[in-house]
Amino acid sequence: MPADENPLPNATPKTPGQLIAELFRENERLSRQVEDARHERDQYKKWFLNELARNLPELTAEDIANAVPAEPIFEAHIRRLEGR
Repeated sequence: MPADENPLPNATPKTPGQLIAELFRENERLSRQVEDARHERDQYKKWFLNELARNLPELTAEDIANAVPAEPIFEAHIRRLEGR
């Protein structure tokens, strides 16, 4: 596929200053989008944590025993606290 010799026939060449200004504007626009996305993420996180706190599941002793992957660490701390 041949490249277009003049893709924008009516476009005037931009000066380096104009290109820099355009890039700064684009950077600002993208920065605002990122900040908006962060704000939206934080709102969802806040909502999720509130819902989680309101609807805590009932945990049994068996659930807790099976869910603690670091049990040896806890056991070592308990032994140390008990003075063993």
